[in-house]
Amino acid sequence: MSIGVSLLPKISPVPPGTGPDREASGLGRARQSVGHMTASRTRLLPLDAFAPVFEPLAGRRIGYVRPYGNVGDDLIEWATRQLFDEFAIDWQFFDPEVNGADDFDELTFGGGGNMGTRYRNNWDLRGRVLGLGLPVTVLPQSFTSPEDRPFQRVYVRERASMAFCPQGILAPDLALGLRQPVCRPPTRGLGVFLRRDPERAAGLRWFSRDPVGLCRSPQEYLDLAASYERIVTDRLHFAICGLLAGRETTLLPNDYHKNTSMYETWLKALGCRFASNARAAMGRPAAA
Repeated sequence: MSIGVSLLPKISPVPPGTGPDREASGLGRARQSVGHMTASRTRLLPLDAFAPVFEPLAGRRIGYVRPYGNVGDDLIEWATRQLFDEFAIDWQFFDPEVNGADDFDELTFGGGGNMGTRYRNNWDLRGRVLGLGLPVTVLPQSFTSPEDRPFQRVYVRERASMAFCPQGILAPDLALGLRQPVCRPPTRGLGVFLRRDPERAAGLRWFSRDPVGLCRSPQEYLDLAASYERIVTDRLHFAICGLLAGRETTLLPNDYHKNTSMYETWLKALGCRFASNARAAMGRPAAA
C-alpha cells in the first residue's frame, strides 16, 4: 500500500481566492500571482507555489535520483536544482548503482511523465531506489497507469493523473518554477514542432521536426523556443519554454492525458493556447 498523506487541502472547483481551502493550496496561491509572473517571465509561478514540495525536505540529507529522459526532463532538473537551492535543501545527486544509503535521510525521484509501467527503465529504477530502505518522495509527475508502491509522498503535476494516484498531492510541474529570463528578441515567425516518438498523437505524422532532436541542453531548448514569435508544439516542456520566453504558445495533445490535463490544470491560466491538432492551431482546413 502506498504511503502518501496529502499535505495540501483538497482542491475544490470554486474560483481562486473564494474559500479557505483554495487560499491555502499551492494551486490557489499560484493562480493569485499569475498576472504578475506572466508579465515578468522570470518564473511562471511564484516561489511559494512550490513550498509544499520542498519544505518537507528541509533539515534532511536529500539524495536526488535522476530519471531517464530527454532534454525536456533536463529542463525539469534544471528547475529542480534551482528550487533545492531556493529552499536551502541539503541535497546531492544519488545513483543507486554508486552511492550508499548511509549518508542520506531521504531520496527524491525527479519529476516528469513516467509514473506507471509504460517506461520500464524508470519503473525499474524506482524499484531499485525503494529497495534501499530509505523514504522516497516522488517529485511532481504524470501517471500512465497506477503505481501502488510504498513511497513516502507522491506529488502529481496535473489533475487527470490523480485518478491513478488518489493519495497523491497536486503540485506544479517544477519547470514552471524555473528562473531564467529570456532577453533575446525573436528572429523567426511561426515554429511548428512535433514529437516523433510513441507519445505522438494520431493524425500528426505529416510533420517531422522534433525539438528534442534539435537540442542537446535545456538552455538550447529555451533558446530555440525564444527564437520564434509563435510556437505550436505537442512537446510539453517546449511549450513551457515558449511561455518562459513570453511567446505566443499553442500546445497540442499527446497520446494520453498529460498535455490536455497540464493545460487545464496550469497552462491555460498562464496564457497558453490549446488546439486539437497542428492544422487547427495554424488555422488550416483539415485534409479531405
